[in-house]
Amino acid sequence: GRIVRFDLLPLEELGRPRIDVLASLSGIFRDSFANVVDLLDDMFERAASVEGESIDENFIKKHASELSLEGVDRPAARLFSNPPGDYGSMVNEVVGSGDWDDKESLGETWTKRNSFSYGRNEGEGVGTASGTARPRVLDK
Repeated sequence: GRIVRFDLLPLEELGRPRIDVLASLSGIFRDSFANVVDLLDDMFERAASVEGESIDENFIKKHASELSLEGVDRPAARLFSNPPGDYGSMVNEVVGSGDWDDKESLGETWTKRNSFSYGRNEGEGVGTASGTARPRVLDK
């Protein structure tokens, strides 16, 4: 069989609130498993807009709603990686070169390199063809 969609478990079956997560994908995973990235993105989009679940029970919906009110495009984006066609966070290189002042600057390096969202609604054509920088989603 071929997987064409992930189903959301009803909250009653889940037995707890629906938690929110952000996934940091390696460039190799992003590029090798574009179909899985698109399926996961579709699942997050549906979780953010599922009918009958309050924001107290669905934190994906809660945070996506807050981001939407702030004017963030694609507020349900939860899959992040490096810029399209690029690999690595560059944190190791910065540490190795000594070109950093404090842990905050290392965090900024990681964020700048990993704030690109991927999925079925990104870029043109196949969803993972292009990532879009969305650092405001990471801040939430």
